[in-house]
Amino acid sequence: MRKLAIVGVEKEIIELAQECGFKVAGIFDKNSNVRVFNLPVLGNDDSWERIHKEIQDLQVAIALDIPLLKEKLASQYGFENLATVISNSSYISPSATIQKGSLVQRGVKIMPDARIGRVCKLNVNATVHHDCVVGDFCTLAPGCMLLGAVIIEERVFIGAGAIILPKVKVGRDSIIGAGAVVVDDVPAGITVVGVPARPLVKEYVE
Repeated sequence: MRKLAIVGVEKEIIELAQECGFKVAGIFDKNSNVRVFNLPVLGNDDSWERIHKEIQDLQVAIALDIPLLKEKLASQYGFENLATVISNSSYISPSATIQKGSLVQRGVKIMPDARIGRVCKLNVNATVHHDCVVGDFCTLAPGCMLLGAVIIEERVFIGAGAIILPKVKVGRDSIIGAGAVVVDDVPAGITVVGVPARPLVKEYVE
């Protein structure tokens, strides 16, 4: 049985890993007192090298949602040690591709010729339609939908229930707010919200 450690406290990913035949050895978290399903805390992120020597063939799943943090941790734990975990209840088209370290939860649909990058997290009931491209380190929150031929660049967070219309491009390091409907391209590094989605403007009150 494949041995796996979960980076971060994420009950759904622990259950997903067990469903997919992994033996979950424990979790890595900065809080040594956290308790989830009676699993041991193996240490914080800096403990990885020691634990990896102690537990032979141990892989890790990065269960966190923040794209920049996922990128940092993937380098720290080593891409070669990352597990790809895909729910048995998801639908993955035979012509779709999913790269190393990505997590695909229950009810996700990935349609023909869609491409999912490294260390992405597709949460419950997210849908990626045909010919979409999702870059490395992205997170798709529950129930979001990418319609046909959408391009999502690296390190993008897409909020719960958001819809990205066909052929829209979302620039790297952007955030799509929950429930947003994105009808136009989104430049890199900004947050859009609303229906239709517009850049978030913070108002300051004296």
